[in-house]
Amino acid sequence: MAKTKAQADKRKREVEKRKKLEKIILRKAAEMPDASVQEGPAIEKKTDAGTQPIPAGERPEDPGVKCLRCDGTGHMIVDCDFCRGQGAVTVKCRKCSGSGTYSQKAGPCARCEGKGVLADGTQCPRCKGHKTQLAFSTPCSRCSGVGALKMDCKKCKGSLQVEIDCKTCNGTGVYRR
Repeated sequence: MAKTKAQADKRKREVEKRKKLEKIILRKAAEMPDASVQEGPAIEKKTDAGTQPIPAGERPEDPGVKCLRCDGTGHMIVDCDFCRGQGAVTVKCRKCSGSGTYSQKAGPCARCEGKGVLADGTQCPRCKGHKTQLAFSTPCSRCSGVGALKMDCKKCKGSLQVEIDCKTCNGTGVYRR
């Protein structure tokens, strides 16, 4: 498999960085006096002179391992908890306030403010110029008299699933103890 120049350069930089870190660790280990009491479990590092223990305070950061829960991606696809995996939620109709019927009170016309004409000078279509509106009640046209509407879920947008950060690795993809 052919690698691009950028991939080869990146790999070269990573190898050089690792070698530099190993040299620093070996130098620190060689400078340390042989201590009979160590903190924590001993970790040994191979050197030219054999193996030497590295004290707990000077150990390199634990690089961790690939998170098994999210397969190293840092996120997981789970069922939407907002719509409970249905893709839609039921909400109360705003036009009828969930009652299923639309009612209008009798009194001065609300559309033309009791003038009988609109602002542009045309006759008010609601009160027909009589300046009062009649009381009536009818099934709500928006919800068809049910009082509720099914709306697409805003969290999953109807896909039934959402992407969340992995709780095990805190979205990094790497599990550390």
